[in-house]
Amino acid sequence: MERKSIIGKHVKDHRYSYLLGFALLSISCLMQLVIPFLLGTFTDRLEMSLLTYREALRYALWMVLAGLAIALFRSVSRIYLFRLSRLLDMRIRDELFKHWETLSTRYFQNRRVGDLMSHAISDVSVIRDVTQGGIFNTLEAFVLITITVVTMVTTVDPLLTLFTLLPLPLLSVLAYRFKRRIQKESGEVQESIGNLTSRVQEFIAGIRIVKSFVQEREQIRLFDDDNRYAVATNRKLVKSNSLFGALSSAIVGFSFLVSVVLGGIMVLHGRISLGEFVAFNSFLSLLMGPIENLGKVVNTMQRGKASENRLLAILNTYPDVADDSNADPAIERIEGDIDIRGLTFRYPEAHEPALRDITLRVPKGTSLAIVGRVGSGKSTLVHLLVRLYNPPKGTVFIDGREISEIPLQVLRGHIGIVPQDQFLFSTTIRDNIGFDPKPYKDEEIEQAAKLAQVYDNIVEFPNQFQTALGERGVSLSGGQRQRVSIARAIIKKPSILIFDDSLSAVDTETEDRILEGLDDVMDNRTTIIIGHRISSVQAADQIVVLDEGAIVERGTHDSLLALGGVYADLHHKQLLDEATRGEPEWEDEAASVRPDERERAHRRPELETPSDTRSASGKIASTGGKAG
Repeated sequence: MERKSIIGKHVKDHRYSYLLGFALLSISCLMQLVIPFLLGTFTDRLEMSLLTYREALRYALWMVLAGLAIALFRSVSRIYLFRLSRLLDMRIRDELFKHWETLSTRYFQNRRVGDLMSHAISDVSVIRDVTQGGIFNTLEAFVLITITVVTMVTTVDPLLTLFTLLPLPLLSVLAYRFKRRIQKESGEVQESIGNLTSRVQEFIAGIRIVKSFVQEREQIRLFDDDNRYAVATNRKLVKSNSLFGALSSAIVGFSFLVSVVLGGIMVLHGRISLGEFVAFNSFLSLLMGPIENLGKVVNTMQRGKASENRLLAILNTYPDVADDSNADPAIERIEGDIDIRGLTFRYPEAHEPALRDITLRVPKGTSLAIVGRVGSGKSTLVHLLVRLYNPPKGTVFIDGREISEIPLQVLRGHIGIVPQDQFLFSTTIRDNIGFDPKPYKDEEIEQAAKLAQVYDNIVEFPNQFQTALGERGVSLSGGQRQRVSIARAIIKKPSILIFDDSLSAVDTETEDRILEGLDDVMDNRTTIIIGHRISSVQAADQIVVLDEGAIVERGTHDSLLALGGVYADLHHKQLLDEATRGEPEWEDEAASVRPDERERAHRRPELETPSDTRSASGKIASTGGKAG
């Protein structure tokens, strides 16, 4: 259901609390009427020379008590109402963050980090100001204006009240004229803040690239442009606010002028007493503050409306990927039997399909390797398996069930994936490896690190597993980040393991150790490997070669070499690269791999299938190239 208001819903949910705050504020406003009455009576007694020293002290004491009562009730009401605004502040950020977590990856790919940060910080702060000063000033103005005008009419003179207040409705006309202008300029200010935040975030994230390419001056220029734009938008808003405030003050000042001139004439003609004149102007002084505050409220409300619209645009965005209506809540785990039938997939913004007529069967406990050129659709296939995007109906099945029937939490909870970017959080190494709702013991964390061949590196740090990483794990090398990502995936002991280019940053010796260590981990688990490096994929039960989104070759390592196609060409090029770098060059083309790799590839019995030859249980746990 689409949300139409954030502030309205908050006020409705806390209506009784706001009523209590309103009651306290009303008492404060009523108490403010006492002082003008006392001043009027005091002036009349003084004019008639009836005021005694004792009586003057009594008037002074009552004014002090009234002032203390006003301060008490006004402070308590402010604290109470402002507390509610802080609750809204916390509530919006909480809802916003939770909603972001429900949105699909496509949403975040089309938005800048700085803009999202601006929503969570700047826009929410503006909304808080609306419910803080805006609601308080509006309530105070409503109560104080109402009771003061009624008192002025009934206790002083209706005609004087009418002429004095006659200019004030012009404030409403003024507010209406400035409404759209302030709202538009407030939106531009929030946008400029988002631009600045994005620029700083992008610069910090890419600081190494900036320095490597000597782009400091260019970055300063770009930041200066964004900064100047932010200043310009703020100046426009300040100009509008100042003009609105000045015109409001002029209208209020004209009301005072009418009061002094017309009231003075009435005093001279004996229509009202001097005390009534003093009381009337005191009442009018009480009105001026709230009336001028209404001008500020108009400004705050329009800024709040602009920010609320920006936040509602997010909260009313629904995730592209969510549990379908046919999802079976009884499913608690998956076994890992994958069946893909005639899958053709096109990204929403693309004109050509990323995958074309993919038909593939990966039985439970076997391994699949996917190789191909950059952009051939390798990573897309994996993204569909974890439903980062929705595959077409009737194309992807797991354990005989269509993937949409499996709840997302169950699906993703039983898939361990090592992504290409090896993203690590700016927390400890231990927390990064144990990044899962399930708590892990130290022994499990260490064992996962050993299997991923990163344990020896971790224990060399002063704080070992409690070492805090920089943002995105920048304090680790590329290979260390990859191995920590591998440890994070395998510690879950998932039903399906996916390695997306996860060994591209390690040397071949470390790669061999990782593969050997992961043999037991992959036992009885479905494993999918994406890679370019043949040594990373050759022991898989089946290998498919993608080109322009279609499967052009499939088989085992040996059968694909014998085929002499794309896979064989890639293999030969890698052998030449190794020879060029000074690595051993094998005399026997039939060997085609290093002896230890050949032994690992051939130590399992081969099983004949209709389309290829697969080993019975050989698996692999890495990747070696850029996925498409």
